[in-house]
Amino acid sequence: MEDSMIELVGQVLAYSGVGLAILVLGFFMVDVLTPGKLGKLVVDGNPNAAVLSGATLVSLGLVLWFAIYFTGAGWDGLDDALIFGLVGVALQGIGFFVLDLITPGKLGKELMQTNYHWGTTVSASIQFAIALVVSSSLT
Repeated sequence: MEDSMIELVGQVLAYSGVGLAILVLGFFMVDVLTPGKLGKLVVDGNPNAAVLSGATLVSLGLVLWFAIYFTGAGWDGLDDALIFGLVGVALQGIGFFVLDLITPGKLGKELMQTNYHWGTTVSASIQFAIALVVSSSLT
């Protein structure tokens, strides 16, 4: 009994490590695609930076949840969670980039204004939509 509990704790720690790495990578992906230092903008109270960061993190968390739930728990699913998490990060980056291409002006710059910009809602929505598409492909 004790060995199985230790095994499960090890798996929880491993999945949590993969999940945290994917979330950090997603945050840095948004940081690269937007001007300024995203973390500083969030701490300084920029609502656009906070909403976009939050949408990215929740969306990637959703992808990771589906990846873990539908590809199987245990050590065998750990690589699947990593792969699908990386796919989620890449597709969210591509989605933001494409949205920037089809909207007038430079979307990343507009989103870093100190007043809330409605483009943030659209950017957050594309993050959620991409997460739903990736997640549903895992079922």
